Order: sequence, then structure tokens, then C-alpha cells
Amino acid sequence: MYKFVLIASLLVAVCMAAPPREETEAEKLEREEYENYQNENAHYSFNSQVDDNINDGQISRTEEREGGTVRGSYSYFDGYVKRRVEYIADKNGYRVLKDEMEEAGNGPVFNPEGQAVVEGSLIGKYSIKLDKTDDEKHYKDIHA
Repeated sequence: MYKFVLIASLLVAVCMAAPPREETEAEKLEREEYENYQNENAHYSFNSQVDDNINDGQISRTEEREGGTVRGSYSYFDGYVKRRVEYIADKNGYRVLKDEMEEAGNGPVFNPEGQAVVEGSLIGKYSIKLDKTDDEKHYKDIHA
């Protein structure tokens, strides 16, 4: 058994040490054409949000892509500041369109009776509360 593992390991090492095959000019042009096609036709959108009334925080994010242009925003509150940023990324690079920030307090306030709500386009929505019945378990799922 050990001989088999040794031989297999040596074969893998030899294969990994071999220089990579050079891409031909035709393969390079074909790959670049396919990548351009994918980029021009890419489409997606998503969002997510966490409203944490246990640890006094909020986070949200949205993003969508149409071809080579990505637009989005994110925001957060951490007990000290509220911040919201809107951005775009396209053929001209990544740029911040709007950046708003304001002082919001002296830090987060823990609320053991609070509830955190998590929501996203890919995960649906659920909430959690602090589980006080089990010292080993911090949070208890209470699906909304």
C-alpha cells in the first residue's frame, strides 16, 4: 500500500513539474473572443441585508451587472457611523459615485432580547435570537 502511495505521489510530482504547454496564437485569439463574448453578455443581480438588533448593527449590499458594467451599493451601521457607498465598474475602471457617512453614536449596544434578521436574494429570509437555554449555543434559529 505504501509503495502505491509513493509511486502515485511521484507521478503527481513529475506531472506538476512539467512546463505548461504554450498556447498557440489561434487558441489565444479564440479564448479572448470567447471571454469578450461572455463579458458582453453577462447578467446578474443580487442583494443581501442583515438587521442585527442583538449586536446593534446593519449591513446591506446590492449589485447588478449588464454586460461589462457593474453597478452596486453597500451600507453599514456599526454603532459608531452610518455609511453608504454607490459604485460603478466598467471599461473606465471602478469608481465611487456617492459616499455618505455620518456619525451615529458611541458604539454598538448589546441587546440580549433582540433579534437579527438576515435576508438575501439567494438565501431568502430568516431570523435568529439569542439562545439563553444553552450556554454552548450562542444563537437559536427562529425562521421568520
